[in-house]
Amino acid sequence: MDKIQDEIIEEFSVFDDWLDKYDYLIGLSETLPPIAPEHRTEQYLIEGCQSRVWVDAKLEEGRVYYAADSDAIITKGIIALLIRVLNGRTPQEILDTQ
Repeated sequence: MDKIQDEIIEEFSVFDDWLDKYDYLIGLSETLPPIAPEHRTEQYLIEGCQSRVWVDAKLEEGRVYYAADSDAIITKGIIALLIRVLNGRTPQEILDTQ
C-alpha cells in the first residue's frame, strides 16, 4: 500500500501549480468506473459531505472492493485516488492505513 501512496505523491510532485493538480484530479475522475445505479441512493450516500458521494463496498474472499461516485468532479478524482490505494485490501490493511 505504501508503494501506491508513494506513486501518487510522485505523480502530484511534478505539478507546481494548484490548477494543474486540479486538472489531474479531473482526469482521474474520468477513470473511475461508474457505480451501479441501484447504489446511487440515500443508503450509499456519505453523510456530511458538501458534495454528494455514494460508496459501495463488498467483501470478497477476505478483501474489500469499492465502487463510488460523486456529483463533483474534483471529489470524484479524490475518490479515484482512495479506491486506488484501498481497493482489494483486507479489512485489517485498510484499518492500518496511515
